[in-house]
Amino acid sequence: MKKRLFCLGLCLAVSLTATACDDDLFQIQGENNKNSAVIDENGYQTYGERIKVDEKPEIIYVSVTAECSGNLYDKCYIGEDYPGNVLISQTVGIIGPPVQISAEETVKNITMTLTYNETELRGIPEKNIFPMYVNYEESTWKIIEDFNTDTEKNTVSFPVENEGVYILFDIYQYGKAMGMEISQYAYEKDKTLYQSDWERERDTGDILKLADKKWAVENAPTYHVSTPEQLAGIVYYVNAINEKPVEIYLENDLDLSEYHWKPMGWTNTHATNLTFHGQNHTINGLTINCRGIQEVGFTGYAWSIIMEDVSFTNVNISGSRCVGGFSGECYGTKKFTNVSLSGEIHGNDEDTGGFIGRGGEGIYTDCKLDVTVNGEPCRYFSYTDKFRTENTDETAFTLSVNSNNRVQRTENDKYDRISWVIYDGDDHLMSRGAENETEIPDSLWEYLKAEKGKTYTVYMEAYKRNSDGTSGYTRVSNILKYIY
Repeated sequence: MKKRLFCLGLCLAVSLTATACDDDLFQIQGENNKNSAVIDENGYQTYGERIKVDEKPEIIYVSVTAECSGNLYDKCYIGEDYPGNVLISQTVGIIGPPVQISAEETVKNITMTLTYNETELRGIPEKNIFPMYVNYEESTWKIIEDFNTDTEKNTVSFPVENEGVYILFDIYQYGKAMGMEISQYAYEKDKTLYQSDWERERDTGDILKLADKKWAVENAPTYHVSTPEQLAGIVYYVNAINEKPVEIYLENDLDLSEYHWKPMGWTNTHATNLTFHGQNHTINGLTINCRGIQEVGFTGYAWSIIMEDVSFTNVNISGSRCVGGFSGECYGTKKFTNVSLSGEIHGNDEDTGGFIGRGGEGIYTDCKLDVTVNGEPCRYFSYTDKFRTENTDETAFTLSVNSNNRVQRTENDKYDRISWVIYDGDDHLMSRGAENETEIPDSLWEYLKAEKGKTYTVYMEAYKRNSDGTSGYTRVSNILKYIY
């Protein structure tokens, strides 16, 4: 019997004539009585499993109905797959944990029914609940468009065409993120009235004790910060609501030494885009203890961080991996001007740095660094800067412009995970896989909305693993100034 096929599919809606779980089925399929399936008058069998994931309490039961010779319970596996693959963490608007199914070939015409707890929907209209299928191996999502919702029994039922992982999600939140036309599903709610995913899944330290949620929402996305309480409110806004990039003007020196602080931005779907104007003020005593957590720093996971004219003194920051003073992990723009950092940083792996843990190259102008990383003095602003300084290989690939005015590269089979890296001045526009491309296609420049006659900076990077166990991305070509 197949037990676990870790292919994940995100399907959005599925209609069908499914048998939902009723109270009798709940009783039959109790913890001590799960070894048989219920058979209806048409010969279809149904069996189910209770779901209990404290971090994702919306889904409480899953059942399958199918044609099967023999006992369906013995030929079909269902159960929660929390936290699931990284694709799940990248899915906006997910409701409850992912649910996995695998079955033998003798099981036919499968319908899955997911029962949700209406009181845990946090203001999401029931009409907005859709099912999805995600394929882990192919990194694809599929929206199931034919499904049945029973708002009296709190169930969503849909036919299962593929083994793998299924989820429920809010079509409005997902659609907004994906640029879909979903105006018919629009709704408004006061998110401060509901517990966020961040509050469910992470230790929030002293942030919620300090944060003025109403002030944070009313003043977003541009803040003038004079107190620790206001700064905590911004951390809450980014981690719990996160609808817009935030800009901070620091109006006073702040002392955070008495507080158990937490990072601003905690996953790639709850990342921060931060612009921080320190106005020559100081933040003292930032203390973040997240030893079992990755992406740890003043910002944890960031898409972009721009800071100027600020000093952070006596920081003490600890995390598992991807740890830095100002950002644990950031792949977009990293620009620091007249910024200083002093204190201690601790991380369990190599992606630990001064200003930044993991991420591409940054721009550091008139900046000062006086920190120890795991007890050793650190002279690099990021682990990436350290690795690239020590491992850059400009001769691995050669970039040039061909007769068609396209950027082209030479071949080299000694490197994998190679990418084009494109900058517009100091702004990082894109890092994109180049394994199957020997020149940058016109479609990529069109996607970036490149301007005719403008000069862009292009180089190649690749992942390198050294014999001493260190690894990372480094530049593996010359730097080309390209006029589009």
